[in-house]
Amino acid sequence: MNLLQILKRRLRTLDQRFYYVCLVWALLLPNVVLYWTSSSPYPQSIINLFLPLGIYMAFFAIFKKPGRGLMWTIPLILINAFQLVLLTIFSGSVIAVDMILNLFTSNSDEAGELLSGIILPIAGVLSVYGLATALAIRSIKMRSELSLKTRRVLTASGLIIATVMIILAFRRSPELEGYKLRNEVYPLSVFNNMRIALGKLQEVASYEQTSADFSYNATSERSGDLEEIYIFVLGETSRAYSWELYGYPRATNPRLMRRREQMSVFTDVITQSNTTYKSVPILLSPADAHHAEDLPKVKGLLTAMREAGFYTIYLSNQPENRSFVDFFAMQANQHHRIKQELYEGVSLLDRQPIYDTDMLPYVDRALAAGHRKLFIVLHSYGAHFSYKDRYPRMQAHFLDDQAERASVGERKRLINGYDNAIRLTDLLLDSLMTKLEAKTNASTALFYISDHGEDVYDDERERILHSSPSLSYYQLHIPALFWASPAYKQHFPERVESARGNAFKPVSSNVTFHTLLDMAGVRTSYRSDSLSLLRPELSVGPRVYLNDRYECVKLDELGLQEEDRTMWRRMRLAPFWRE
Repeated sequence: MNLLQILKRRLRTLDQRFYYVCLVWALLLPNVVLYWTSSSPYPQSIINLFLPLGIYMAFFAIFKKPGRGLMWTIPLILINAFQLVLLTIFSGSVIAVDMILNLFTSNSDEAGELLSGIILPIAGVLSVYGLATALAIRSIKMRSELSLKTRRVLTASGLIIATVMIILAFRRSPELEGYKLRNEVYPLSVFNNMRIALGKLQEVASYEQTSADFSYNATSERSGDLEEIYIFVLGETSRAYSWELYGYPRATNPRLMRRREQMSVFTDVITQSNTTYKSVPILLSPADAHHAEDLPKVKGLLTAMREAGFYTIYLSNQPENRSFVDFFAMQANQHHRIKQELYEGVSLLDRQPIYDTDMLPYVDRALAAGHRKLFIVLHSYGAHFSYKDRYPRMQAHFLDDQAERASVGERKRLINGYDNAIRLTDLLLDSLMTKLEAKTNASTALFYISDHGEDVYDDERERILHSSPSLSYYQLHIPALFWASPAYKQHFPERVESARGNAFKPVSSNVTFHTLLDMAGVRTSYRSDSLSLLRPELSVGPRVYLNDRYECVKLDELGLQEEDRTMWRRMRLAPFWRE
């Protein structure tokens, strides 16, 4: 008798109570994992585990054959599978609003890169729920049923457990302050996040109508005879920790290090969001974490520049993502998605990889066009996963960089690939500065900032990527720098001096919009000089963050852990807590 026959014979001896227990636990599995991985206070963890347990016990007891209950929960099974895969990337995090939005905004290439790195977790989760489905089918086919007495006992037990947990949730205690079932208990929290995500998608769909009448009424503060060229490089997924300019021990910024004295490097900049969907609109508009509700009503930075007389160009190595970012990009005089344009008419077999430096020929053409007032945005792909695909092989400086997947065992290769991607950003920025230097008759300047950072298995928490609801130092601390040509320094010395004086001040990414307007001398009522890195009146106040549910919260309310505070101290950032 082989093993399969033994298992079949054993299954025949099991009654419906066995299947009932297995299927209840199959639904409860994400809650069990969250119980062990979440950093929630103990009372919250107990509620998050036992309230769903009670509900599932009562639900499956409705059916004489528990397998029928699983068939009614197929949508929840799919959510559970997504959640369990997610937990292998973001330990302790539930499916967040931004993750749901990413399903609608990520293109196939980006999704493929991520999925290829987590094949094993996906296979494992599918196996678990494949087995659960097989057990459910077996339960349905069996002649035996749960007795009425057993079902009554199980129903009563489940309802008692759920009632006790609900009473506990509404108790007044410090551990449960601000606790809401719809926000904290899985899967209720996911359904609530779906509701919020749907509202955000509706805002994007109606953006052209809600922003139609908006105007910055922007004007230029400067003479029309002055030739001005300004470049904004919008970085992607680049963390300050991995930049040589910020003390990283590896040579990730060899070219910029040679320019160190020419630039103002801002050492203490924190992003207001760890996901592109929110972080980039914050960089490109006045709708920051304090004013997120204004996002559907305002137009972007390019509109203000155009109103002030600048010819504007938006270059992007990013795919379209059907978000506010796309609308802001299309508000430029020229809008180029280089991957789409360079691949036009090229067969799939003949296509070559596209890198951020492939935007440079577009910049050359823009500089040669003779615009007296020119503003260019380069939206890079930066150090976005898959890291090894962000740079040409011939430019790989840190070798052994071909990670097979996103896993702790591949950390060395992942770090090498990530650092190589930072080096390509170094090359891009240095090349742009060289091009601006050649325009000796023009006042030129460049500003760079990353939209958010990245986790790359940096500590025992074994975190990877970004966009997680639970944050880390590595996702928050971002690089930012300002470079000005000799002509700009001659015309606007106070701006350059103020930038140097503000280099160590603690600020957030929302300074970008105001700094760029100030850099270009664009006057509008939406510009706040107290938020410009080029002004002595730069105001430093409590820093805030736009969380997953689009709530503005202070850094000390984000639940950052001791590992993050250790890095905060090590990088000499202004503490957000009382020592």
